[in-house]
Amino acid sequence: MKLARKLIFAFLLGTMAVLAVSAWLRVNREIELFDSDMQRDNRLVGRAMATAVSRVWAMQGQQAALHLIDSFIDKDSHVQVRWVWPDAPAGDPHAPALDDDARGLLRGGHELSRRLEDRGVLLTYVPVDIASVRPGALELSETLEAQRRYVSRSVLTAGLATGALVVVAAVLASLLGGFFIGHPVQMLLETVRSIGRGDLKHPVAINRNDELAELGAAINAMSEALLTANEAAGKEASARLAAVEQLRHADRLTTVGRLASGVAHELGTPLNIVAGRAQMIASGEATGDEVPQNAAIIAEQTRRMTQIIRQLLDFARRRAVEKAPVDLRDLAHKTVGLLRPMADKRGLRFTVEDSDGVEIVVAEAGQIQQALTNLVVNAIHATDAGGSIVIGFRREVATPPVNHGGPPGPYLCVFVRDTGHGMAPETQARIFDPFFTTKDVGEGTGLGLSIAYGIARDHGGWIGVQSELGKGSTVSIYLAAS
Repeated sequence: MKLARKLIFAFLLGTMAVLAVSAWLRVNREIELFDSDMQRDNRLVGRAMATAVSRVWAMQGQQAALHLIDSFIDKDSHVQVRWVWPDAPAGDPHAPALDDDARGLLRGGHELSRRLEDRGVLLTYVPVDIASVRPGALELSETLEAQRRYVSRSVLTAGLATGALVVVAAVLASLLGGFFIGHPVQMLLETVRSIGRGDLKHPVAINRNDELAELGAAINAMSEALLTANEAAGKEASARLAAVEQLRHADRLTTVGRLASGVAHELGTPLNIVAGRAQMIASGEATGDEVPQNAAIIAEQTRRMTQIIRQLLDFARRRAVEKAPVDLRDLAHKTVGLLRPMADKRGLRFTVEDSDGVEIVVAEAGQIQQALTNLVVNAIHATDAGGSIVIGFRREVATPPVNHGGPPGPYLCVFVRDTGHGMAPETQARIFDPFFTTKDVGEGTGLGLSIAYGIARDHGGWIGVQSELGKGSTVSIYLAAS
């Protein structure tokens, strides 16, 4: 309604200005007509008097003529008459109230009219032919009080008419402005606000044939286009998320494949122990107290094998994404337990640094374990026999990289440090590119670090790399601290 009020206000201002100018012009016109009528009437009366005075002056002399003029004077009349000599000096009783130029015109036989606002009179001078060397004239003085009363009434009438027209115009403008502008604009505003809140299913309905209706139709078309685009974007996002999750799951299965030989070696020892102890019991070689001892050993080794298999299955199983508080230290120990056979097979030392406190972040445990596993597997492949791999933790106030964005803040960092070959700068610049790898054929697909980086980004973090050829590498996952 603000727009309607502004338009109504502008319309009323324009209307008032037009009416005021019209009233002013009309009053001025009335004043001019009134003046013209007064001058015409006074000149007609003056000419009649001048004719009579001229005849009496010619027949009976000056005194009789002046006496005749005195007889014209009526104190109750609004017009007073007196005799004037145009050439009389200022201060003379018969001097006209004119300047020198006007006196010259009067002496030349011209009729004159003058308004004296200070005295509130209209003076009309009519020359009189008295057959004398010295010219004379009649001065008719009429008060302007009647004119002033007429002007006051005209101004009052014009003011009342203007006020009435403004009130009528204001009422009509308010009603019509609200109907034609205010209500449609309010509907458009509510629809735009609904679109801003994400509600695209409530079109605006303006059943008129004007620009606001066209704007409403355009907004409806935009809403339909946005709704279609949102639905398409939602489907694309769902498909993209499903593809990413499928790719991550495939990466987990690839890692499981790499772990198979290590797991087989890890299961070999307890299987041999189980088989030997079971054979001793079956053959009767074990007797007495040895039987329950061998059974206990078999049960312990079975639990060990079951734990190894469960860890492998938990890692490979597809799980729904659900963020929750996660203890990174516990997750690191689980990862070490899963990958230790692979590290042992390559003759590597594999440890988790001890530190005080519990390293908690809000994350999806399976995805963080997958990212950490990918980093550790890369470290194992990059480290020769006799080397070491360490998983550690630290808290720091870090600044996200430029491509990540965001202000500095507290982050919890889990890092994997190895004593392997290290990386050249040109290799470090590409390690997060999908399908980029420096490993031998069959050892990797080039997706591990790319997937790990995507997981870190999904959790509001990033991966940092410090590496030097021949001196090993440190790869860190930065996650927002809880």
